[in-house]
Amino acid sequence: MRERNRLDAAINAILSVEQDLSDQVEMIELAELEDDSEIQAEAEAAIAALRDVIAKKELESLLSGEADPNDSFLEVHAGAGGTESQDWAEMLLRMYTRWAERHGCKASS
Repeated sequence: MRERNRLDAAINAILSVEQDLSDQVEMIELAELEDDSEIQAEAEAAIAALRDVIAKKELESLLSGEADPNDSFLEVHAGAGGTESQDWAEMLLRMYTRWAERHGCKASS
């Protein structure tokens, strides 16, 4: 059931983007007929926003494999190098932790 819901959501997202794109193209055509540059600019801005949505959906499709919803682990070890390598390892851990928090992932150290 979870797989079906995921696929339904993906299909609905594609259909929504397709409909939005079609609507904006029609708006541009109408704006050209009426020589209304303001409406045309708004429709072009909406298409540019759709481009961002499409890029996000494309990335999501690349990250939709069998094991992608599973948890992952990242270990950072200082290795041999004394205090400098330990400092570097701490900076990397902090960087990855902040990235995880910004992207809604749960992180612990």
